[in-house]
Formats: sequence, C-alpha cells, structure tokens
Amino acid sequence: MTFAHLMTHGPGRRSGVTVWRQIADTLSTEIRDRAYADTGRLPGEVELSARFGVNRHTLRQAVAALQSDGLVRVEAGRGMFVQHELLDYALSRRTRFSENLMRQGLLPSKQLLTAREMAAPERAAKELKLVQGASVLMVEMLDEANDQPIGLATAYYPAQRFAGLLDMLSDGRRTTDILKHFGVQDYVRQYSRITTQMPNEETARLLKQAASRPLLCVECLDADMDGQPIKYGETVFCGDRVQLVVNSVEGP
Repeated sequence: MTFAHLMTHGPGRRSGVTVWRQIADTLSTEIRDRAYADTGRLPGEVELSARFGVNRHTLRQAVAALQSDGLVRVEAGRGMFVQHELLDYALSRRTRFSENLMRQGLLPSKQLLTAREMAAPERAAKELKLVQGASVLMVEMLDEANDQPIGLATAYYPAQRFAGLLDMLSDGRRTTDILKHFGVQDYVRQYSRITTQMPNEETARLLKQAASRPLLCVECLDADMDGQPIKYGETVFCGDRVQLVVNSVEGP
C-alpha cells in the first residue's frame, strides 16, 4: 500500500489535506528532526516519488512548498539540500564567539582538534611581530552552534608569552579565561579580512557540508590593550549557515 493511498484512504489520512501537502509535512518533520544532518542532502526525485508512491508532479508540489517555507534549496544538476537558517556572526572591535551565538539564543560549543607548538608560518610570524622561525602555539577548533558545525578556526599564539596555554585548552578551559591567566584582561580586534574559498575534502567533512559549496573566510588579528598582538588566525565559516555582519560602531 502506497503512502498516497494511506494518506487518502488509510487511518493516517488528514481530511481536506492534499497528498503533496502531507508529503511536504513529512519531509519537514524529518528535516527538523535532523534526519539529513550528516550530508544535508535529501534523496533524489525518483527515490522520493517511489517512497511516497506518487508521480513527479505531486512530489514537485511538495518540494515547492518546502522551498517556500525556506527549508530546502534545489540546485540544478545536484539535487535538493536542507536550507539552514542563517545565523549572524558579528565582526567588531570585540569579536567574541560565545557572545555572538548566545545573543541569538544559540548554544555555543567548540571541539579541540589540534593543539601543538611549531615554527611560525611566515604570515603568522609577520602579523605577530615575531622573528622568522620563532615558536607559536597552533590551535585548531571546530566551532558549533547547537551542536551543528558552523566554522573551522585555526589560531596562532606567541609560544614564549603563552607557555602552558595548550595544556589549559586540553583541560577544557575557555580561551578568554586562559588569556586572563596570562595577564590579558581584555583584547580587541585589529582587523578582519573577509574572502571566500572552496573547502577541501577534509574541511567539508568536518563542517558536514558539500565540497562544492563555498566558505566564508575571515583572517584576523587580535591585540591586547597595549597594542601587542596576541593571536593571529583564520576561520572558515559555512556559507549556507553563517552570514557575517560588520559592526562599524566601536564599543568602549
């Protein structure tokens, strides 16, 4: 017995509700329950038509309703994908990951992926005002909102000034609290440079997004209140989940 038959004749029928609307409601529930969270991609038209026992015209009506509700997007030649609600990520003089998310009622979290001491890459050494070959502490983290990955952040700290920082991060302490331990009571953003790039396979896997979708890239430098650089970094954000908001009004 097909889904269409059940919805029009069976115990699950909803009086006065068309089959395509009921299909749309079923897929909507699955999307909200994160049934497609791993890849963000829904089954193809042929597979969905067979699953629900309807023709393509009926299925396309359901898909059009999902698009109208802002739940999916259809890419020609690629298929149908979950359309995530964009979160605003403010870039300002005091850019703070947790505050950015909590302001929107989202739960921030981070996964520590890599933490090691290494010779500073040329760009990091220049921005941190270090001599070539000086040691830095490299930290890579997966940024999440409500347990959904939104960005991949790589940061470099001067190793001499922040000796012990890696152990503190491994213990789960917040970066802001760790910096205070080293005497950095406050810090500000010197610049944020925004570009776009395509993800490699590993980045796409970590961010759970298609490798064909572009990323928003933010290169940045933070300094203490004396103007000394403390962190140089780069974060790549999922372009389908994040929109960057540049705040031109400086705080105190």
